Amino acid sequence: MKKCPMCGQDVEDHASECPNCGCPIADTSGFSLKGGNNSAPRKGSSNPMGRTISTGSGLTDILNEGEEDFSVGGSIPVSLSKNETEDLNIKPKSNVGGTVFKLLFIVAIGFGIYYLLNTYVFSNKKAYSPEEALEFYVKAVNEDDVDYMRGILPSYVENRDQVAQEYLDNISVLHIDSYTIDSKEDFADIEISELQDAIKLQTTLTSRIASAVRMKVTFHVDVDGDSEKLKNGDKLDLTMNLEFIEINTKWYLQTTSYDNIDYN
Repeated sequence: MKKCPMCGQDVEDHASECPNCGCPIADTSGFSLKGGNNSAPRKGSSNPMGRTISTGSGLTDILNEGEEDFSVGGSIPVSLSKNETEDLNIKPKSNVGGTVFKLLFIVAIGFGIYYLLNTYVFSNKKAYSPEEALEFYVKAVNEDDVDYMRGILPSYVENRDQVAQEYLDNISVLHIDSYTIDSKEDFADIEISELQDAIKLQTTLTSRIASAVRMKVTFHVDVDGDSEKLKNGDKLDLTMNLEFIEINTKWYLQTTSYDNIDYN
């Protein structure tokens, strides 16, 4: 009896293959698993463990190839060099229009924030007493400065820049040399309440007036331009009743009491 070189099964001496695994049986002295067609197990034959032994392009061939790469379950991402990208004529998409729009948008936002901060937060043109508000009025007249006039106009006044310019246009030929506060009177609580109601009725806005004063002021004025009513070089005294109100610790000209006379 012979033994199968593959599975160890006893095999008859005249048998040409193993009855158990199908392995070809040759002379023991010349047996080799690396022989010709009759020296390897048949494709699809079963071994004692119930698995299939295959040759050809199976796992054995892959292992024998050794140096070649292989992947299982999908492709491996490949990164290309700059030269390889140029060879493939791959060019990045241009988004110049979008970039310009973003820059313009950022600039517009920045300008808006700067204007708001400069006008309402960082502006030094804020009066913290009725006397300082009166000084702002004089500076606005003498320097024809819209910023100073706007600084003493309360927030409930619409188009403050336009209103400030109109005030200055009406007295553009006047220059205040000096002024005298003839009298100063505080508002009673009932007057403040009535004033707040009047402002709300006129503007639909609620103004929380902390206090208010009424001033009688005499301005000693030089005329520095000709007009229908005045001549250049004239001197005159103008007496005006001005009211100032306090809102959020700052003082403003109470515009409904302002006698906006055209002196031109």
